[in-house]
Amino acid sequence: MTDYKNDKEPINESLYDSRNTTGWFRIKRYYAMNFDFFEMEPHKHREFEIMYVASGSCKIFCWVNENQKEEWILREGEYVLIDCNTIHQLEVVRGTQCRILNLEISIQPQEEAICLQQLYELSKSYQDFLRLSVPVLKGFDDAGNLHTIITELHKQLQSTTDETEHRVLQNLILAQLLIEIGRKRSKKYRAEGGSKYVRKALSYLSDHFDQDVKIKDMAEEVGISVAYLQRLFKEQTEKTLVDKMNELRIEKAKFYLETSRLPITDIAVSVGFNNRQHFTYTFVKLIGCSPAIYRKHKGDYHVWKGFEEE
Repeated sequence: MTDYKNDKEPINESLYDSRNTTGWFRIKRYYAMNFDFFEMEPHKHREFEIMYVASGSCKIFCWVNENQKEEWILREGEYVLIDCNTIHQLEVVRGTQCRILNLEISIQPQEEAICLQQLYELSKSYQDFLRLSVPVLKGFDDAGNLHTIITELHKQLQSTTDETEHRVLQNLILAQLLIEIGRKRSKKYRAEGGSKYVRKALSYLSDHFDQDVKIKDMAEEVGISVAYLQRLFKEQTEKTLVDKMNELRIEKAKFYLETSRLPITDIAVSVGFNNRQHFTYTFVKLIGCSPAIYRKHKGDYHVWKGFEEE
């Protein structure tokens, strides 16, 4: 694995420990890797870890306490945050394609101009996140924001030019990463007493957005009428079902534009659009530029495909 060099030991063990307020984040290890088979031994470490499934699926096993082992299947767009010293294990079933973005992050004595106390005071999302301490947090990156942040962080970590400037950028992106996870967690807990139907609809969209989705079929799967589902979804997400579906499609298209040489027409079809014109119109509406321009400016960097043990 690539290790971000730092000689100092973490100041304590847990992401949620109040003694961390004078420290700041340092990335110890990271990777972006494609798997078609992998069996990790159960292990733990002093860093907290974020595993993000960019494509495919995998299994995560976590021992949330000595006697309780939990298992999840993570699919594309889902992620898990594992706190320090939590035993965990990754498994990719043979023949299953899976691409994982990974970060292992320690909390170091303050060397920067910023510290966790400042982030805590300025971000309510981060405050809410820390108040709800759990050894394992599983979530869904519905809008693709985390994918964008982690990818950009990997790029900064790999850069060999102007180390000081890139270190500043890494700090800004790390703050953005934790704020975004905090926002997603806050949303989850605000909606906890809300509608299970919206959660089911989001899950359905996540699994079927690249197909010919009919709201009638979705409502039937969720178990309520079309009109009620549309109203409920709009109330709780402030988006229509079509808007949400298009967001998911465009996020997937961005991934293909950044990491593949597929023709734009093929990308349009693969993410669920019937024709290139509709795809381009929607892409410009959501992103602000055409797919071709986006590929030119976002897709010309090297995508790291492996890691080395140091």
